[in-house]
Amino acid sequence: MNRMRNRVFVEKVESGKLSNVVRQALEWLDWGSLIPQGARVFLKPNFTYPFYKPGVSTSPQVIEALVSILRERTTAIFIGESDGGSLAWSAEEAFDGHGLPELARRYGVGLVNLSRVAREEASVAVAGRQVRVVLPSMLLREIDVFITLPVPKVHVMTGVSLGFKNQWGCLPDVKRLRYHSEFAHVVLAVHKLLKPRIAFFDGTYFLDRTGPMEGDPVKMDLIVAANDVGAGTLACCEIMQIPPGRIRHLRLAMREGLMPKKSGELGLNQPLESLKQHRFTLQRTLMNWVTLAIFHNSLATRLIYDSKLAGPIHQLIYSVRGKPKDVVPQW
Repeated sequence: MNRMRNRVFVEKVESGKLSNVVRQALEWLDWGSLIPQGARVFLKPNFTYPFYKPGVSTSPQVIEALVSILRERTTAIFIGESDGGSLAWSAEEAFDGHGLPELARRYGVGLVNLSRVAREEASVAVAGRQVRVVLPSMLLREIDVFITLPVPKVHVMTGVSLGFKNQWGCLPDVKRLRYHSEFAHVVLAVHKLLKPRIAFFDGTYFLDRTGPMEGDPVKMDLIVAANDVGAGTLACCEIMQIPPGRIRHLRLAMREGLMPKKSGELGLNQPLESLKQHRFTLQRTLMNWVTLAIFHNSLATRLIYDSKLAGPIHQLIYSVRGKPKDVVPQW
């Protein structure tokens, strides 16, 4: 691994200093060399919920701080997300729930529902085999700089949701859950095809215990930024005290050379030791374990997500627990 490739900035955010820290992060990454003047920049937030929820989705404040500074180099900025899985909510609902229409008006930013733009099939080798995925043509052909904005959290299906997992939402098909049994290979294929240039982790809150939509938000007041998704992911694992070798898709990422294997390979602005304030632990319920078994079984996945029974099954689930958008926003 090239140490200059693995530059990672980690800093506490004091009250009223968010924009200052965001600028420091970009300068540490030498953003002038990463984002050419006038580049077409795409921001992929984590909108796992249809409105802002601490520790679950990327905060509007972090998005705005980043956009306001990026505009010094380009006005061609787009923010995008796909519709929620199985159409639990639309991308437009998530944009509204995170205050993006007003932000877009103020800064001249384009909002893109990735489920409603042209798409095409692409393929790339992952672990010695070709993996085919369907992605928005815009991301494959029209974007110069892809920036991912994950929220560090544990995840009942994938162990953690960090730099690689955030690109799962770039798959435009609302039935992308059908790919769950091949998650590790597919998510790394998406990463290889989209080539994120910057990973900007919104660590104001991390999520503990469960996830991705429920859990215990832990106020960390951190910004973690990296010029390499794998390096930023490793730094977050270190802070969360979660061994990345226990996470299936991260093991594969390390084997593929997409992620450093140890923190000594990171070019950090400061040591991580003092930031390890909370040990994050995934706690799965019995239902989580049942769902996980389905997650890793291609036949069960097709039955639940891609068959005539899929609609009735999801109607039953939603009638019992409700859809996330039925909950009143708290911001």
